This record gives sequence, structure tokens and C-alpha cells, in this order.
Amino acid sequence: MKVTINVKLVNSEFDQDIAIALYDGDESEENIKYLWEDEFEVAGDVESFKVKNNAIYTLEGIKSDESKFSFEIWDMTIVECIDTKGKINQFSFSKKLIKSTEKIQDEKTKDILFKVFLTDKIEHVNPMDGLYIIKSNFPKELL
Repeated sequence: MKVTINVKLVNSEFDQDIAIALYDGDESEENIKYLWEDEFEVAGDVESFKVKNNAIYTLEGIKSDESKFSFEIWDMTIVECIDTKGKINQFSFSKKLIKSTEKIQDEKTKDILFKVFLTDKIEHVNPMDGLYIIKSNFPKELL
């Protein structure tokens, strides 16, 4: 199956009443509903789709001085997609950043569109595609 992950940062200042009164319910240039949007199409034929709540995400990499780092980040929601060749793709979000989610699955093709709506009231970092962490939970050594 095909899986698409759609992430939107909700504008807390969006006023639905103004949108209805002046723009037939639509957003306008001065009254936008989402501050930004990311969309990811998972490569390959996905055979397993899971949402893991209250998970621990391990952030690993190499610093500019060639030293390795590894940090555990708690209270994460991890969307995990495994394709038919066993390749794992993860999209991870600090649990408190998530305002809501929505899973839409096509009955015929079984393709999934998973929408994640993030709050703009908590400062976050996005160190790489598909990773959204509350700034206060991000390792200070890497900021």
C-alpha cells in the first residue's frame, strides 16, 4: 500500500467566524488556518503501518567534530511504516505537540493518508525531515 504523512502547524490565531463572515468559510491572507505544511510519501510498498504512543525516540548521529551522539527523547508518538523489503521509515512527534491526528484509508487500494495537526503554542525544533520535538526536550548539546 501507499502511505502519505501530512503534517500541518495549526495557527492558533485563525478565526473561523471571520472566515465564515467574510470569505465563505475559507481562510484569507490575513487569517490563515495553517502556518506551514509538510508532506511525505513513504517510498516502497508499505505492508505495516503503526502508530506508537508514549514511545522513546533515539536521536543518533555524528557531530561536526566526527564524534557520535545518541539521545533518548521520551513522550513521543512514532508513526512507523515497514515496506515489503523490511525497510523501516519513522516519523516522530513530541506527544504534547500533537493537537490531533486523522487516518484516512482507501477501502479499495488500502492506501493511507495520515494527517498530523501540530499546535503552534509550544516551541519545537525540526532537526530533520519527519522529526518534530519540543524545544525543551531537544538535547541542549545539539542546539
